[in-house]
Amino acid sequence: MARPLRIEFEGALYHVMSRGNERRAIVKDDVDRRRRVDWLGRTVETYGWRLHAFVLMDNHDHLFVETPEANLSAGMQFLNGSYTGYYNHRHGRSGHLFQGRYKAQLIENEGYYLEVSRYIHLNPVRAGRVGAPEEWRWGSYRGYHRAAWEVPWVTYGQVLGEFSRGGEQARRGYRRFVGAGIGSPPRCPWKEAAEGLIVGGELFVERVKQLLSDRPEDRSIPAMRVLRTRPPLERIAAESAGFFGVDTSRWAPGHRVDDRARAVAAFLARRKYGYRVVEIVRALGYTSNGGVTGAIRRVECSGGELSAAIEAVTARLAKT
Repeated sequence: MARPLRIEFEGALYHVMSRGNERRAIVKDDVDRRRRVDWLGRTVETYGWRLHAFVLMDNHDHLFVETPEANLSAGMQFLNGSYTGYYNHRHGRSGHLFQGRYKAQLIENEGYYLEVSRYIHLNPVRAGRVGAPEEWRWGSYRGYHRAAWEVPWVTYGQVLGEFSRGGEQARRGYRRFVGAGIGSPPRCPWKEAAEGLIVGGELFVERVKQLLSDRPEDRSIPAMRVLRTRPPLERIAAESAGFFGVDTSRWAPGHRVDDRARAVAAFLARRKYGYRVVEIVRALGYTSNGGVTGAIRRVECSGGELSAAIEAVTARLAKT
């Protein structure tokens, strides 16, 4: 099974969702709910997180969390593992409680606090459990709605600071903002996330890609191949042709060309940079998907004969 990509660095901001296995309940009653929330608070304090918003539903929960240290995975293992142990013991069961690993989207640190927190806080309303978010006890909205309902391990200031420096004026502004989302439900903030993983503007997405470019490729993480910074197909073709001293104008549909330069370009485009076969067909002048896969197979079966060429072309592509 493909593993999800984990992007961790100091100061990262995430939307995290943990869902019950086979979409089954992760809480059965208020005793479980209190214990899940207690474990969340303990995790926030233990790992030094800044939790901006959360909501606990019956079969899943959402967190909007910032990690001053690069420790999201460690904290989530502590949270979900500890709660699973409690839940299994209390209910006389064994095995997995959560559906695989948690899902996490990296959020840009500017411009998304209001939308992400509102979407999380409106979960109980969208599910028809309550008519207003402040009626739901198992989340952070009540502390935003009224100062008396704050809990010490939720960070309210970042979201409220989008309206003013704080105080009741900021709370009124946030209450109006969240209330507007009841009559006109907002679009899911992570609906258009890059590869379902990154929520932010183009520059932020590019910065994350650059961060990933130095990490070794892992084929068990499909999104890794897409998000890594990669050269355009035209440049891959040009650098490979330049190394072998051939003209790419020969690579045109209808011309039978089996030179090593085009095969190496196809191999790098597919195996190293993760381009789709159909894209390589168009860029390198193949007539079919089979032509590309055949070329890649020849490179792989060359017994290392083309290894030096592949390394040399890769080095050329690494230069700005």
